[in-house]
Amino acid sequence: MTTPAIEFREVTKVYSRRFRGQEIAALTNVSFEVAPADVCAFLGPNGAGKTTSISILMGFLFADSGDIRVLGYPPGDVRAKQAIGFLPENFAFYKYMTAPKLLAFHAKLAGLPATEAATLIPTLLAKVKLNGYEGLKIGKFSRGMVQRLGIAQALLSNPQLVVLDEPTSGLDPAGRKDVRDMILALKAEGKTVFLSSHILSEVEQICDRVIIVDKGRLVRAGTLNELLGPGDHVEIAVDQLPDQPGVSLAEKGARIDRTAHGVRITVEVARKRETVEFLWASGSDVISIVPIKNSLEDLFLKLVGSGEGHA
Repeated sequence: MTTPAIEFREVTKVYSRRFRGQEIAALTNVSFEVAPADVCAFLGPNGAGKTTSISILMGFLFADSGDIRVLGYPPGDVRAKQAIGFLPENFAFYKYMTAPKLLAFHAKLAGLPATEAATLIPTLLAKVKLNGYEGLKIGKFSRGMVQRLGIAQALLSNPQLVVLDEPTSGLDPAGRKDVRDMILALKAEGKTVFLSSHILSEVEQICDRVIIVDKGRLVRAGTLNELLGPGDHVEIAVDQLPDQPGVSLAEKGARIDRTAHGVRITVEVARKRETVEFLWASGSDVISIVPIKNSLEDLFLKLVGSGEGHA
């Protein structure tokens, strides 16, 4: 049986405010797994427990109860740390350094031989599109450039598990696409990627699995196909639609969009056959019938935005 890259079993973490006598449950009985070579999104609103969970799996914090394994080891075990690349949401680099010097410094901390680092660093800078800026001090970098450098630092030791907290923060659309491509390349290399992001449309493009937490509890976990499933509406394209049949369809709940290239009608799956037969009888030619998939954003808002999620 393959060992999961990340395992949380009934993990609970409570923060205590001693002087106020308050206890805040950051995590309550949270359980999930991330399989090797998967790209897994860890989602939730602000204050959901994402940062606490990432801090625990990295060994920065200790859980009050539960069992955690990272690459088969307890969090903080040096054998796990050697195989993890980490990009936190908020980080700061020495502004007086250049990117090559900073990466050389981190390579030395990671125990990489100087000759190996000297070969690897130019490759990484090119990978994150920072080649050509080798002589520029980090203090002169834009926010997006600093983010790219952070990603390069996370990949420096050829990690088996890459943990990315908001990896596209500060990047323009082209930069976000570059990061998506890098993540897919890491997956193709057999690496596991565990990422947190608020840009759900991007998550949907690259992730195999999604974990959603809210108020310290697991709300939903599964593959994208399991979570989204087939949609409950279809889009029917027709060449034309006379006004009166259009009014009749609208009265039955159909959404009608007229464009220069034809008419698109959105109806519930249960009304698909009835609608198609009605369109044929009205003299319209049906060009296509396309299922409309549920989106990750719709699911997220349903589970978290309305408070309907359950552990």
